Amino acid sequence: MMRGNKTEEKNAHSLANTLADRIHRDTIEKGLHEGDFFMTVDQIGEHYSVSRTIAREAVSQLRALGILHSRQRKGLLVGRPDPVELMARSVPFYARGHQGDELLRLAQLRYALELGAIELAVSAATDDQLQCLRKTAKKFESIAGTQGHTQEADNIDAAFHRQILEMTGNPLIAGMHGVLSDYFHASTQLEQPPDASRAIQEHEMIVGAICRRDRELARTVMRSHLEESLRTVQERGEP
Repeated sequence: MMRGNKTEEKNAHSLANTLADRIHRDTIEKGLHEGDFFMTVDQIGEHYSVSRTIAREAVSQLRALGILHSRQRKGLLVGRPDPVELMARSVPFYARGHQGDELLRLAQLRYALELGAIELAVSAATDDQLQCLRKTAKKFESIAGTQGHTQEADNIDAAFHRQILEMTGNPLIAGMHGVLSDYFHASTQLEQPPDASRAIQEHEMIVGAICRRDRELARTVMRSHLEESLRTVQERGEP
């Protein structure tokens, strides 16, 4: 009896997933925009020939993704999903256990975001942003130069990288990088070399390259700077 109940639950969940995909596809094919009316839950059940239970579960999934949202007395309206919010929800589950290929893939995604963003930062950085970046690099040098990679120094280093991503002027780039940075900062303890002199020097070179609007140098130094962290994650995942 228990086995039958579990099978029914699994089938219902599968049907709800399939329905959610169909509804999402239909909102796109119909050219619906944010705020447009889609259907009520009852209308979904009738239109797609499914039970109210399946319709409600599918709608619940789409609400969680921001694809649909409810408005009292108006039914279901088309929403506008926030990619950063979706990423923030999924990352902790994607690499549960903080090991293996999943962790390396997240580290590679973070690497690609930062390396790709440096050229945008060089082009778009304002004088005020550059001044803040200089101050952060100096603060890191002051702390890490005498104490090494302490928790305080690592926090300043994270702020340095976050400021560069914010220089792009693209909230998606900065937001997605922020999700990854927060995840690694809070959930993993990656060993850092006690001597921070290389990081200090690379910070200084990155700031100088951005100030001179030298894309090629900024990209070269950033690549070297990021490869060490990527290598650490890769070595950690090896048996």
